[in-house]
Amino acid sequence: MRLNAYARVAMWFGLIVAMGTALAMVAERRTSPMLVAPRAAAEAVGAETRPAWQMALDTMDRALAAGSISGAEMAWRNAYGLAIRSRQWQALLAAGDGSLRIADHVLVKQPYRARAAEAWRAALFLARTQRSVDGVLGVAEAFARLGDQEGLTQVLHIADGLAAADPSGETRRRVLEARQRLKSPAATNALADPILALFPDAAVGP
Repeated sequence: MRLNAYARVAMWFGLIVAMGTALAMVAERRTSPMLVAPRAAAEAVGAETRPAWQMALDTMDRALAAGSISGAEMAWRNAYGLAIRSRQWQALLAAGDGSLRIADHVLVKQPYRARAAEAWRAALFLARTQRSVDGVLGVAEAFARLGDQEGLTQVLHIADGLAAADPSGETRRRVLEARQRLKSPAATNALADPILALFPDAAVGP
């Protein structure tokens, strides 16, 4: 039985649509794993390699952005504990900086400054043990921001000791540059705490 013209057109049109659908499905199966899988894998690797203490500090920052001081406190304590267990001076240096970020959101800043100094002293101990000039100078920068001249002097003295062991003189040059910059009048302004200016007894420990 011969098909009329309309039937033949309909048959060919249906065949073309079916072939197009099949080709699209094949292309999707071939390209999707190549495009999606690497992206998902990269995200997973990034999450796995990001230090736990850094993730805790990120949580602290999100809490501060949301106006939750109690949430930031909890996240910071978690970050500090993780930083101690990591035995990395970078982690403890960052934890100290995190404490100062909380101080930026409260009226009485002294407790947070004291906690920052405690974290930085721990970072200094690790940096000195590991003979890391970068770590010691990083702590020097932190104490300079805090306006703690006594602490800064002690840290630079430790940096001098590490520099003496470098026969090339490069470390000594770096320490000298840091001393000149951090000891300048512009770098010696302490962080202001308006409550302490009126009520010195408001200072409390970490």
